[in-house]
Amino acid sequence: MNYGCPFPNYISLASGIRLEASLVAPKPSPALREGENKLAVCLHPWSRLGGSMHDPLLESLVETLALHHGFHVLRYNSRGAGRSSGSTSFTGFPEVEDLKDVVQFSVQRIGNVKEVVLIGYSNGSLPVSMHPVLPEPIHTSHVLLSYPLGPRGFLTLFNTRTYQNKLDDLLRDPRAHVLVIYGDADTFTGVDSYDQWTDGLKAVAKSSETQDSGSEAVPGEAGLLSDRLVVKRIEGGTHFWTGNAHRDLVQTLDDFFTEEMIRSAPRSASPGRFA
Repeated sequence: MNYGCPFPNYISLASGIRLEASLVAPKPSPALREGENKLAVCLHPWSRLGGSMHDPLLESLVETLALHHGFHVLRYNSRGAGRSSGSTSFTGFPEVEDLKDVVQFSVQRIGNVKEVVLIGYSNGSLPVSMHPVLPEPIHTSHVLLSYPLGPRGFLTLFNTRTYQNKLDDLLRDPRAHVLVIYGDADTFTGVDSYDQWTDGLKAVAKSSETQDSGSEAVPGEAGLLSDRLVVKRIEGGTHFWTGNAHRDLVQTLDDFFTEEMIRSAPRSASPGRFA
């Protein structure tokens, strides 16, 4: 098992951009199978408003990811943030390509990675939603936390449709596993807007699942529409996740990663339930 692989403080991309990075390696855990590694890549909120890889919420997730679920946890400053080179783009498209390069670099550097989870918080969820499922045998999950639905047009220079189409395409991929978490007291997006948007995501996932299976998709427990999409609305959750809402958020992620571990286990293992 590879617990302490050398990892640079900066990742140099083919584009010439250098991104400041921090990797936390896991300790031995039942969540790790012998000879295999897991990678979680965390993307921070908009750097123009002070977002960075040291965001308190992302830092609070490291313990759950590394210690409880056996992930190598990578956080990095997007272009223009912290000591990373370049500047924040207006469309977010360069950041999408940066994420793809970071994932490929990290998978190769860590070695024998069998599971990758991409976690985007606020603006960070935009590039995550644009990242495709990785080729097998890697098991890929996407977590969209406080997706900036309200200000999305402003953050992407009005490329809203491009981002939505890519997310819909992701949900049509039968290998996708997407978790969407939002609070009912979000600062930038009203709960009614979130509810309507996630209903649309559920419709895309359900329609695609029905086409793939040739039969009617059956909703599961607690919003588990299918293996492709889990939607969780957390009571009292603001955009910044304080108090009890933060506890509920961490528990939701803990449950999801436990379910993903069961789902990605050898087929002889018993199936789990995300509740």
